[in-house]
Amino acid sequence: MKGLKMAQNSFIDFLGNRRSVTAKKMARGNINRDHLRQILSVGIRVPDHGALKPWRLVVITGAKRKQIDEEVIFPEFIKANPHASAENHSMEKTRLQRADVVIAVISSPVQHKSIPKWEMQLSAGAVCTTLLYAAQSLDYAAQWLTEWYSYNQEMLKTLGGEPGREQIAGFIYIGEKVTAPMERTRPNFETIVSYL
Repeated sequence: MKGLKMAQNSFIDFLGNRRSVTAKKMARGNINRDHLRQILSVGIRVPDHGALKPWRLVVITGAKRKQIDEEVIFPEFIKANPHASAENHSMEKTRLQRADVVIAVISSPVQHKSIPKWEMQLSAGAVCTTLLYAAQSLDYAAQWLTEWYSYNQEMLKTLGGEPGREQIAGFIYIGEKVTAPMERTRPNFETIVSYL
């Protein structure tokens, strides 16, 4: 019982202190494949009304990161921003290469007579959060990002998604910490929390 209490305390402490390392401040590193399997396995153990599994994960690693950057993200950016600066060009050509592993979470709602689509979308958000926390608990740098290409139909199709029915809930970037993440402004408890 004492060991369980200590484990619970360390988990709540982790949640109370965890911070994301931004993708632009992480190193690619080298994610242990057993850790990645563990992160993915834990990531899909989330609240899911009706056990519908209304989401899918697409893991982007190795040369695929560069390929998608150069064949999808950059051309789509240039199409929308033909006069972008050289600095923007450089950034858009390397989006996915900021991390060692990028996990795309696809929200994939199904038809159900009583479970609303909104609950299925919330479940996809829970997958994103759980993947993020799992990676951070193993001391990796990790960040949940959307950015403009989460809403791009070519990107969705590249990931095997179905435009009009599915959406990208987010990308979980996982890499190596270079420095400890800075603390950020947090919500004011008294402003956000009320009791009835």
